[in-house]
Amino acid sequence: MPEDPDLSERPEWQLVFVLPNLLLRDHHLSPSELTLGLEGIAIVPASDSRVVELKEWSEPAARFLSAFHDGNGTSITPAVLIVRDDWLLDMDRDVEPVISFRNAAALSSVLLNRARNHGGGWLGASWSDTFDYHSAQLRLDGSSFDAWTPALNSMGFQLDGLSLTCDIRLPRNDLGPIDEHLAVRLGRAWRTRYRRRRDLRATGKLFRSLEAAYEASAMRFRNYSSLSEVGLGAVDWATAVEVLASPRNANVTKWHCTDLIAQARRDREKELWHRKYRFQLRTKKGKPRRFKALNLPQWIFLHVHNARSKFVHGDAVSQKLLLPFGEKAPTLLALASTVYRVALVSYLEKHWPWPRSIDDLDSIDLVPGMTYRQHLLTAVGGEDE
Repeated sequence: MPEDPDLSERPEWQLVFVLPNLLLRDHHLSPSELTLGLEGIAIVPASDSRVVELKEWSEPAARFLSAFHDGNGTSITPAVLIVRDDWLLDMDRDVEPVISFRNAAALSSVLLNRARNHGGGWLGASWSDTFDYHSAQLRLDGSSFDAWTPALNSMGFQLDGLSLTCDIRLPRNDLGPIDEHLAVRLGRAWRTRYRRRRDLRATGKLFRSLEAAYEASAMRFRNYSSLSEVGLGAVDWATAVEVLASPRNANVTKWHCTDLIAQARRDREKELWHRKYRFQLRTKKGKPRRFKALNLPQWIFLHVHNARSKFVHGDAVSQKLLLPFGEKAPTLLALASTVYRVALVSYLEKHWPWPRSIDDLDSIDLVPGMTYRQHLLTAVGGEDE
């Protein structure tokens, strides 16, 4: 048997999680690593020089990372989440900062690709499952892998003949472009919370919301995408917005959420903000009817909130509930991710304003091609003016 690795020679970067579903490589349309602008934590391919050094130090790490294939026996290179040793010690080896980083990196990719692909998945990562981690983790001394889940504790993987696959439900294509504006802002918020220990309440809500959005953007296929299974996705999307919009000393309502959405920068894109929809408010019997005027992103959120209530409370449901804009328009839950991004950037702007410049043009997009605007306008057959 090989000798255990020497702790005194442990590499500077430590392997925390293996992400077998994620393909990272040099490609002109997608990044070769994900850092959110941070220097001590990253998601990289297992071919990265820092991971190669770790594999040279730990034979179990080398054998484990070489055990993955695509289901047909063809070897694949998984992605890995690595943390520099000084940062890991500063985190007191707490998993929360690592998961928060993973969620932020995932949403920086998934939200943009869902808007580009309308929830398809062949032109980038449209599902958060792409960023799921394997339950096996390398011991600190590099001597073996252990696995822990709520259902299983497995101490020491048998590495001889080990053969592992990625999730064959997912296309393992190139990651696709990243919402760089969002990634940078989330990276700064991560640093504020986990490196500087500041703005703990505001950043706590932010990363709770991202966790709900990560769940919302997961593939729902355990029940063959039954209507109930898909419809319950509205719960997580509504929750993700509600966490951001919740007031300090009161229960959150759908109107808190629409107010947050309305705070988005909107000097441009009049097609989104000036198009009005009437929502009839509840009134006492005998009183005149009252209406509230809503813009398109607010109107879509109310559809999400309504779907959430119906699926949760056992009301009568149908496919039309998830196709409020017609069968040729994006589904409600595809649109929900872009509405969530509107609320997310509004929240970031509220707490950590972004300097205005000629480059951002006061747009909800802040990415090339006005992808998010086009996604929302597709719901109502709108075109650029």
